[in-house]
Amino acid sequence: MECCAGHDADPGAGLIEAEGWDGLSDKAIIALRRSLMESEQKANLWKEQAEETRTEYIQCKSNARVLQIELDSTQKKLARFQEECKRQGHLIEELKKEIARKSSERLTEDPWHKYNAEALETELKSTQEELTQIKKEYSKQRRLVDELRKGRKQIGMAQEPESSAKRPPASKEEQAASANQAKEWLLRDYAMAKQLDKELNARKDKFGEDIPSNSDGDPSDRRPDVHSAPTSNLLTGPVESQLEMARAEIATLKKEVERVKLSEVRGKELKDAQMFLGKADTLSVTDVIQKVDALNEEIFQMAAFLAEVLIYEVLQPDANRLEHRQAAIQLTYESARHTLGDTLANTLAHESVNEPKEESNPLLVQIVMQIALTNWCGNFGCRWTSYQRIDNESANQAKEGQPKESGSKSGISKQLDHDRFISELYDSIRDHEDRAVAGRWRSITKAHIPFSTTGWDHSLMLAICSIMNVAGWATRSDDEMAQVEKRLSSIFKPLLDLRKATGEDVTSTDLEVCIIQPGQTFDRAYMEDAYADGRSSTKSKKSAPEAVISTSGFGLQRLAVRRPKVGGVQRQLEILSMPKVVLEKTIKEALEPPPLAKKKKATSGLTGLS
Repeated sequence: MECCAGHDADPGAGLIEAEGWDGLSDKAIIALRRSLMESEQKANLWKEQAEETRTEYIQCKSNARVLQIELDSTQKKLARFQEECKRQGHLIEELKKEIARKSSERLTEDPWHKYNAEALETELKSTQEELTQIKKEYSKQRRLVDELRKGRKQIGMAQEPESSAKRPPASKEEQAASANQAKEWLLRDYAMAKQLDKELNARKDKFGEDIPSNSDGDPSDRRPDVHSAPTSNLLTGPVESQLEMARAEIATLKKEVERVKLSEVRGKELKDAQMFLGKADTLSVTDVIQKVDALNEEIFQMAAFLAEVLIYEVLQPDANRLEHRQAAIQLTYESARHTLGDTLANTLAHESVNEPKEESNPLLVQIVMQIALTNWCGNFGCRWTSYQRIDNESANQAKEGQPKESGSKSGISKQLDHDRFISELYDSIRDHEDRAVAGRWRSITKAHIPFSTTGWDHSLMLAICSIMNVAGWATRSDDEMAQVEKRLSSIFKPLLDLRKATGEDVTSTDLEVCIIQPGQTFDRAYMEDAYADGRSSTKSKKSAPEAVISTSGFGLQRLAVRRPKVGGVQRQLEILSMPKVVLEKTIKEALEPPPLAKKKKATSGLTGLS
């Protein structure tokens, strides 16, 4: 009984426990399910937070890469500025020495020529004044002598009738006395003339000028009487010889003055020729490199702005993407190919047919637009003349992204022929003339040849719209497109500054912007990978030599012409600043959508469902 009773008690207790366990299991299951749902929600929230953190990390990494590029560029600029400061310090010292040397030369040379000419002119004027006074004094003395002779002659003529009437005919003794008296008068006149002759000779030795002879003046003064003849011979004999010497000396002085004046004229012509041939550069090579960097920086900023505003175009749900893209590509492919090159234009056209996986690709837009702006600036900035002619039709086509099919093609062709003619002419001058002559010819020609930026904004906008059509890009609104067109002019000023620096300001050497043609093999000796520190830099494998897609940043090169005795003209290039290029692998990596972006899109979809 005890056993049965005990047996009966056990099943009852077990049944009660089973019923209680079942009740507890349902509650536990509900609690567990609720906890599981909360855990799933928390897990989803954590996933979203993790994805956002990853996205922020990717953005920070991208910003860090851009900042690293800017930091490297700034460090390079700082190093160049420091080197330039040191170089400028040495140049300043050399210029001070040169200025001091030239100042001393001018003090020793130029004042002497000026003083010599002024002294000769002053002496000549004073000599002329003194000789004029001598002429006046001599004429005065001549008049006094003539008046004295006339008075003596009149006295003799008045006394002669009285003596002849009162006295008998003169005897021989009286005639001898009269002859002696006449001889005494003649000797006295001779002594007076000799004294006057000495005075004139003394003044002539000091000054030298034409002195009037006895035969000068009125012909009536020449008297053929016995008394005047010996005196005239005595005066004119030695004085005329002295006058000839004075005339010869004056002629020599005149020739010397003319020679000095001719020397001054030739010196001025020589200085003008030296200014033409030996004019110093207004800018140094370092200054030109800085202008190249300034243009590259402006192009980079403009491309970065385009990367922010350009997205993939969105079609209607029922639209046929393949037909739409083929029509757009066929319409603007030639213009895009002219700006980007065959390889890049073909790649963008091929990729635009596929459905975009993201709203935009800023890295790809940055690279493509940087290449496009660089090629456009290289094409327009290197020209000798400007030929762009804009009308309403071309302006409307530029806004619509359509190239102008017809118009002034013949006029454009003629202008291109003119530009090509001037370029070939300068190449011939550079090959056969001295560097100074060729440089000054280039500077003067570029300073005076017609050149204008009219139509540049329309041409650049047309090129950008053509690339957008080929790549399948668009802006979110018309306002953003207007902002793009408004900001294009920021590139023109640094481009014109660089054109003036290489074409007009530097004449001692030939400086040209350096652009690498598409398809060339990448060579680190004279080009630089613009995106070497991107995602491809983490790869450890050594890849085969890669081809260059295009140039994304200008370089600077110096052209030197050699004319050896054998072999003709030789041209040598020296890279002063390496151009930046984009490689094929960079384009491939930019076309690949970031893997984390896919997760972000999937996560956003789950978040919306929850």
